[in-house]
Amino acid sequence: MDQPTPRYRLGIIGTGVMGRALLNAGIRGGVVAASDVIASDVSEACRLEAEETGCIATEDNREVVEQSQAVLVAVKPQAIRAVLGDLRDAFGEGQLLISIAAGVPLQTLREAAGPAPNLVRVMPNVCCTVGEAASAWASEGRLPEQQRQFVADLLSAAGQAVEVKEELIDAVTGLSGSGPAFVAMFIEAMADGGVRAGLSRDQAQMLAAQTTLGAAKLILQDEQDPASLKDRVCSPAGTTIAGVHALERGGLRAAVMDAVVAAADRARELGG
Repeated sequence: MDQPTPRYRLGIIGTGVMGRALLNAGIRGGVVAASDVIASDVSEACRLEAEETGCIATEDNREVVEQSQAVLVAVKPQAIRAVLGDLRDAFGEGQLLISIAAGVPLQTLREAAGPAPNLVRVMPNVCCTVGEAASAWASEGRLPEQQRQFVADLLSAAGQAVEVKEELIDAVTGLSGSGPAFVAMFIEAMADGGVRAGLSRDQAQMLAAQTTLGAAKLILQDEQDPASLKDRVCSPAGTTIAGVHALERGGLRAAVMDAVVAAADRARELGG
């Protein structure tokens, strides 16, 4: 006898900052209707904020699993093994389980959740809170096309997403996972330069942040490589090439490359 279709299209366990950001993105992007979502959290405040979106909120993780077609687990990495272990017998055969726990590999998720669900591991970044995430995801084996498309649609609603092999997730962690901090440092340094040159702090910070945003949009929308944009701005013997020379002399490229690799290496250490 066929099992009845679960009531909700998406269940979310953990509606803190990241879980709520993906929930809001999914609703805003039309991937799910609020009425198609059930969410759980140990925090009453988080449950109330989830309810404000129009979805159902509960304290019961098991209710979320048993009533949802797909389950997004957005709890801290140190808690996910216990959370999934408690729900091991609740997952249905072929049910979609999506984890955003940083550093927790698919093998660990499988050991905790048991043999029933189809697994997806996601590395989002904090920019999903403003709808500009750079996310990567990997699955264990080949997902049914409907589930694969659901994952892609949900993550794309929060920004941009790419599917990768799991062994590349640590590289993603070093690049886009840690990257917002590196970019923030660059913006801060740009603003400091503006202040040194005579601008007020507020003026310099706005100009630095907007310049970074605009440059990123040019690269993404025009599908041009960063070097081409740099060359467009640099005129012979002009101001920009003088600044580029100063950055090269200071070792900017090598420092940024080292930062990404160091973060990726640390992700592998934590995951291991």
